Amino acid sequence: MRQAQPLGLRRYQAGMSHLAWLIIILALVVFGYTALKLSPHYIDHSVIKGILDRLPEGETHTAMSKDEIREYFSKRFRIENFSLKVRNVVTIDRSRNSTDVILAYEAREHLFYNLDIVVSFKDSRTFQ
Repeated sequence: MRQAQPLGLRRYQAGMSHLAWLIIILALVVFGYTALKLSPHYIDHSVIKGILDRLPEGETHTAMSKDEIREYFSKRFRIENFSLKVRNVVTIDRSRNSTDVILAYEAREHLFYNLDIVVSFKDSRTFQ
């Protein structure tokens, strides 16, 4: 004697439907595309942060003027082929005891249609 299946459910698990697979693949494509669009900005930021970290420790506060620090960044930006303007990215705050060099900028990337992604970066370093 055969038992009745409740509400027409199958006895065994059928797996994912074609629509579920399509949704998962579409989500993976969107996330992958977004990662490919954003990764160059994070790579550029790590290079810019490396430029900040290579500023001479002992000379920055005592021997270098604001213009010399900006020129240092300008030369490095030209070598690395950045289109960012040093005046828009680097802020220098001087006090009697220390010099703060602040990197702050935003990168905007067009994703698709009218959707853009804005990534903001901010790092600083204090020299005594």
